[in-house]
Amino acid sequence: MFGRPGDVTWIQPTTPAAYASARAAELQHHFVVETTDRLERLGRSKSWLEERSGIAAGRLSKLLRGYAQLTLRDVVAIEGILGPMLTELAFSPFEVRDSSLQARFQQGQ
Repeated sequence: MFGRPGDVTWIQPTTPAAYASARAAELQHHFVVETTDRLERLGRSKSWLEERSGIAAGRLSKLLRGYAQLTLRDVVAIEGILGPMLTELAFSPFEVRDSSLQARFQQGQ
């Protein structure tokens, strides 16, 4: 499930645009998992993070559930409160099975 630890089954992209969207969603998922983990370790709520980060009321919940796309502004606001995360994420990207996409985006594999 999006934004929760564990295995996620990603829809296989078949176009370059779908590939970019899938990779962005995957990155957001891992960022959300880390954000939630840090909030839990600090004993803080999502509303606390919204208030401290300046993210509009309700937007954080949408980001954490995958109903809104994470922007660089969101990343900076969240990392300003919880510390660096995006550059520290360590995960293996899901395997893309489409051979033309594999060839085109081989650096991302």
